[in-house]
Amino acid sequence: MAMTRNKLLILSFSCVFLGIGILSLLPPSSGIELGEHDKWNHFIAYLILALNWCLIKNTRGIFFLGILICICYGLSLEYLQGFVPGRVPSWLDALANAGGVLTGFVLNVSVKRLRYN
Repeated sequence: MAMTRNKLLILSFSCVFLGIGILSLLPPSSGIELGEHDKWNHFIAYLILALNWCLIKNTRGIFFLGILICICYGLSLEYLQGFVPGRVPSWLDALANAGGVLTGFVLNVSVKRLRYN
């Protein structure tokens, strides 16, 4: 049974969404090291999350709802990190998350405008 394009995009979004959540809430003692470029990691992860959303949803209302959902998800995970031993919530991480989301949505709009002009 072949999966439709939309089902594959939903699967991709779900994997990115869950991956971000798992990596964000793992205690530092888990042994997974993400390198020195913490803010860039946040930015890129949320950029990919936003682009996945944009590929799934293309109506204007759902589009803006996606921005809100992705940013709130990042804020929620930062808050929840305060309950994970060895983790500390960071406003700079939250800003990097939001920056990635906004960049993803702006990139999507820009590419669509170039494509249709």
